[in-house]
Amino acid sequence: MDTTQLSWDEKQHTLNVTLAGRLDSLKAPEIAKKLFDVLEGRNNTTVIVDAEKLGYISSAGLRVLLDLKKRCGDMKIINVSLDIYDILTMTGFTKFINVERRIRKIRRPAQGELISRDSDSSLYRSTNDLAVRLFDPEINLDEVQKRLKLSKIATSHGIPTPIVFEIVSCEDCYGIIFENTHGKTLAQIWDERPDGMQEETRMLAELMKSLHSTVIDKDELPDFGQRMIDDLNACTVLEDVQKQNLCRLVGSLHPAGTFVYGNLRLSNVMVMDDRLMLLDLTRCGWGNPVLDLQAAISNMFADGHGLFWKRFFARYTHDLEKEKQDILEKVLDPRIRPWWKSEPQTKTAYKE
Repeated sequence: MDTTQLSWDEKQHTLNVTLAGRLDSLKAPEIAKKLFDVLEGRNNTTVIVDAEKLGYISSAGLRVLLDLKKRCGDMKIINVSLDIYDILTMTGFTKFINVERRIRKIRRPAQGELISRDSDSSLYRSTNDLAVRLFDPEINLDEVQKRLKLSKIATSHGIPTPIVFEIVSCEDCYGIIFENTHGKTLAQIWDERPDGMQEETRMLAELMKSLHSTVIDKDELPDFGQRMIDDLNACTVLEDVQKQNLCRLVGSLHPAGTFVYGNLRLSNVMVMDDRLMLLDLTRCGWGNPVLDLQAAISNMFADGHGLFWKRFFARYTHDLEKEKQDILEKVLDPRIRPWWKSEPQTKTAYKE
């Protein structure tokens, strides 16, 4: 049986390769000839190798992939099984070739397993050790891969968030498998005892101040200020003058270059073993802490947690200089939201 199918996409200047069965010493020479005949005379070609049906690869097969990488401009291997992925990792191929593991299919969790719901995803308990965040159908695979990368980068900087494992598919949507967290969200605790959250308020204020002092390289995470400006420009409920004034204010803030969570709301923070875990880092980036606080105040008042915000903000700012407190209160006071109702601040207005 022929184990290779080739198709040339002239518009994208891409060679699509489908491998199946065994890629061993018997098949490798024949497959190599087919591949390199197609690539003859074509420079800077992109090659996408679909390995979903590949069951075995030998050293001769690895040599074909290595030679293919040398002859093309860009190369990606997709739908790789766990066994093949382990071989590619062990031999170092994943260090210089973009290799994507096969996306595992899972059943939809029961509604009773729901932990929290966000604007475009739902977090469910999957097993005793794992949880899954399922994204809405309009969130495509590329976007989910970006969010997986964000979580891994945040983890590498010591941001307290569940460890991520893999992307999965579920019916008409994609999801990410996480370390399961055994605890309650701050939203659940607020529903139970809104007048008794002094310790949780202190813990969250200290955590956010720590995050806002974590320096992030500009190449690692998105520019949160630019993301906020893009969201404003795409907003359909604001008048042009309102957008312009608000974008001007966002742009006037000093970049700072520290970690910005971007999605602080009580349903996204869990108390686990006397520490806090951030459940959703899909909007994290680098920027000015003021932008993070503005996103937080909008989320909390929209969720009906305005009283918690006031307590949190008082704790967050209690050791700040009076000048900085006044600036933050002016920019973030809910009575003057949206921001275009206040005068823009200068770049020196708030800088840690």
